Amino acid sequence: MADIERLPQHRHCYVCGKAHTEEGRFCGDGCLNSKKAELKKKKRQLYIIEALAIVMMFVAIIMIW
Repeated sequence: MADIERLPQHRHCYVCGKAHTEEGRFCGDGCLNSKKAELKKKKRQLYIIEALAIVMMFVAIIMIW
């Protein structure tokens, strides 16, 4: 049986999926910054949805009175 070459201990980047041996979840600053931008966008969308829900509740309450 041939010798099997083993890979060093590694992780995969959460954004691009590349293997890396550094600590952390991301392979570099580019992937980290893109994930932060994505999370910021999702947070903003959540705030907008919550604000619209509150406005719709107030409109519904006003229409009932």
